[in-house]
Amino acid sequence: MLSNLFNNVNIYNKLFTIPDTKILKLSIDKENLSLEESEKKVFSIFEKSSKKVIIKAFSFQPNLNGYGVIIKERKEDLKKGIEKIKLKSEIKFVVDGKDKYIQEELKTYGDVIRVSSVTDLYKNKLISKAYGESKNDVAIYDLMEIVTLGQALNKKEVEILTTIHGNAVDGGKVISIKNGTTYREVFENLKGNYSLLKKVIDGGSINGTPIYDLDLPINENSNGILFLTEKDSPSEEAYSCIRCGKCLRACPEGLNPIKLVELYKMKEKDEFIKFGGEKCIECGLCSFVCPSKIEIAQSIKTAKTFK
Repeated sequence: MLSNLFNNVNIYNKLFTIPDTKILKLSIDKENLSLEESEKKVFSIFEKSSKKVIIKAFSFQPNLNGYGVIIKERKEDLKKGIEKIKLKSEIKFVVDGKDKYIQEELKTYGDVIRVSSVTDLYKNKLISKAYGESKNDVAIYDLMEIVTLGQALNKKEVEILTTIHGNAVDGGKVISIKNGTTYREVFENLKGNYSLLKKVIDGGSINGTPIYDLDLPINENSNGILFLTEKDSPSEEAYSCIRCGKCLRACPEGLNPIKLVELYKMKEKDEFIKFGGEKCIECGLCSFVCPSKIEIAQSIKTAKTFK
């Protein structure tokens, strides 16, 4: 049985190295969208024009770290996408201040702003760092979206580029797959070991979505998949809240996460809303820092859909 969401505090950063500096293209036959359909789908993301644009080339989640490989391997597509955006907008790149390679690569295209990775959680702070003030008319795109735009403009087959980590597969790499590829197909093509597999997570190691059915197609916006073993993410029993306040300090929205969980358990929907439950951005940090291993984020996520 694959384990539940957000219980990822023991997934160590040492898992998330990428020794392979080339993108691995998996040869899995799929019926792709036509070029016209792909273009229409990609262009719809950029329909709303903004005078100022931030292109984000980092994540606060340690496993979503394939940006350097993608920049190196998809330069032509990245350049084409940037040129298109520049026709109507001012562009600034925002990168993790510790990543010197990405800084050097992107400065040829425009201004590069260095920030700490946790800034990824704060939209207004991200905008303020880039443009000096918080404005609503600033569009923020992930670098992968710009690469996808470039592929559509170059009349290429649009790829899903996603980072693979975990000791249940031959991980530590960025792969290229076609739309419609399943988790099982990726797992088996990367020498996956079913006897070792404990947990599959799509997305970030802190707030990713658990995958219980490996035959589901991979989401076209997926930027990371974890195939984890027991050793990668050992199970731990949850204990009662000790009122340490760590979840309050970690919450980027200034909410009281454990209070929201208590209100949900008491079925106090109105109070849940009053205390800002619907403002939760589902970053998962409350669960990540909880010393009692309470699945706070999962409970709040469920509460937001509770009627």
